[in-house]
Amino acid sequence: MRPTRYIKEEFDHLVDKGYWIEPVDNEEENAKKYPDKESFVDSRNRLTFSQIKKMSDRLALGFIEMGLKKDQIIVMQIPNCAEYFIVRSAARKAGLITLFTQMNMRHNEIKFACKQTDAVGVVVIAESRGFNYFKMAKELHPDLPDLEYIFVIGNIVPKGAISITKMMERPLDEKYPPDYFEKTRIKPGEVNELKMTSGTTGFPKLTENSYGSLSGSHEGLLEKYKLTHDSIFAALAPLTGGASGSGICKGICQQAGCKLVMLERFDAEEALKLIEREKVSFATGVPTMMSMMIRHSNFEKYDLGSLQVWHTASAYLPPGLAKEVEEKMGCRIVNHFGGIDVGFATTTSADDPLEVRLSSVGKPMPDITLKLIDEQDKEVPQGEVGEIIFGSTAGRTSNGYYKDLEATLAREAQGLSRTGDLGKLDEQGNLYIVGRKKDVIIRGGQNIFPAEIESILITHPKVAYTAIVGMPDPVMGEKACAYIIPKHNQRIAFDEIVSFLLEKKVAKYKLPERLELVDSFPMSGEGQKILKRELTEQVTKKLQEEGVIE
Repeated sequence: MRPTRYIKEEFDHLVDKGYWIEPVDNEEENAKKYPDKESFVDSRNRLTFSQIKKMSDRLALGFIEMGLKKDQIIVMQIPNCAEYFIVRSAARKAGLITLFTQMNMRHNEIKFACKQTDAVGVVVIAESRGFNYFKMAKELHPDLPDLEYIFVIGNIVPKGAISITKMMERPLDEKYPPDYFEKTRIKPGEVNELKMTSGTTGFPKLTENSYGSLSGSHEGLLEKYKLTHDSIFAALAPLTGGASGSGICKGICQQAGCKLVMLERFDAEEALKLIEREKVSFATGVPTMMSMMIRHSNFEKYDLGSLQVWHTASAYLPPGLAKEVEEKMGCRIVNHFGGIDVGFATTTSADDPLEVRLSSVGKPMPDITLKLIDEQDKEVPQGEVGEIIFGSTAGRTSNGYYKDLEATLAREAQGLSRTGDLGKLDEQGNLYIVGRKKDVIIRGGQNIFPAEIESILITHPKVAYTAIVGMPDPVMGEKACAYIIPKHNQRIAFDEIVSFLLEKKVAKYKLPERLELVDSFPMSGEGQKILKRELTEQVTKKLQEEGVIE
């Protein structure tokens, strides 16, 4: 399928000019170089590189023999597991396009995904965490006329489902020549994968990703992250997510022929056990996960001596938390900036100075053009806050939104992709994230950036987690409200918060003017992002009930 953003003549021209090239098939290469080395480890499997290739080949041939056609779409809803990679690879070989969805999505979101894409199949786990995904797919089936197949991974295969495991066991690879997939696979430049944004402002958008873009995304990362072929990766956050390490686990980990171990569902103690048991050297996950692990009551029980680097992204990382993680886990934090709908833009290095590692998201990748712009789309001076826009000379940022040219073009400024994130650059070119453009609190015409206050509050000895959100005010327009989850059921008073921030030299107009103590935050994307919009709605409702606002 040609990306939505290109007309046929433009696309053909880019193909002819070599804008996209056939990437190295990591699965093929690893099966040749390291056939008996473990590649993927999950709660059910320990598979070698040669086993993965054979399963992928057989599954791809099974899709073809079933009559699935080029560019048809299958929707995936499975946890972190080996099948995530096997199905993804098999679909590409068979010429199919995959759309991965998060495990916490239900009937409305899955129906939306299938309907928007005319999906011919879904791949689910029969049941997980007390929810029956197969039953949901069956219930949606009558409303989705294009949906022909319900595939199920794992050993529990309900009646009416097609077993992915059995398809991988059929020796179809013995019937076909080794080069058979050359005529069926997705070609460079064509859309091979759709991704869903987190949908924090309504239904998610679907982004298109081309196969074989001239990718500099992994260039130099082995050195930056202190990785070798023997490094052991851990996927603690969902692989379906955006920048939380999924791209690293699907990219550089496979490129270097490393082993990847996976948690199906994050649990702080299970993550600690996994790192100790599998001798993980490179962990990937979001800041919330780090915090939960170092604050777990059994943290000291576990030997984390193998851990060298923790890679994080997707959510703001308070410098205080980063420093605490480095000290307690004995590893170095590397942070990168990007997103599902814009790609991989910047990264820090394990060798960066402490201040850069803890506070910034590093420098742009070699092929990235990155700018900061104001409300008039004009570039701001170095050191000033602006919206982050970026693009890739290698075309590896996503092509745009699925069958929505208007939304794709609206996302751009100066020919680059808008991110909606605010940041500033230092003299060395390191990017510092200030917050989301839509999260900025405008108090009487003065801007308050929540991330600035959050990064200070998280260092308070009684604060476990915090979120600063805007709340309506009849005089100032907006004021800041601090939502806090206290440590160990401690109580913390509003005056303590104010005094603490004043001691840290925070300007008075930036101070929170209300405190809400809670046990948890509403989260999106399998616990990766705080839904600040919902917190604002909660405090707004309280203000209305109190008669402060109408």
